[in-house]
Amino acid sequence: MVHLNITFPEDLKRELDHEIKRAKTKRSTFIQLAVRFYLEVKNKKEKNALLKEGYIDVAMREESRLIMDDFKYADAETAKYIDD
Repeated sequence: MVHLNITFPEDLKRELDHEIKRAKTKRSTFIQLAVRFYLEVKNKKEKNALLKEGYIDVAMREESRLIMDDFKYADAETAKYIDD
């Protein structure tokens, strides 16, 4: 374990102390849990953003493939008239 000194605004400390009494725990334990929770939520949001980006990329590739399939016959017809 590492010892940390932190500073809180007075109103936040009062809220913290109130929650500590309700949770019947120690201040350091409560803050550790709060930091863990924050980091888990932050990491989950970041992972979800990456997943969303990946799904959008896959969907766009699929849409592009479908468009290309729609025009493949037209492209083949046009290719007959292009000089090499």
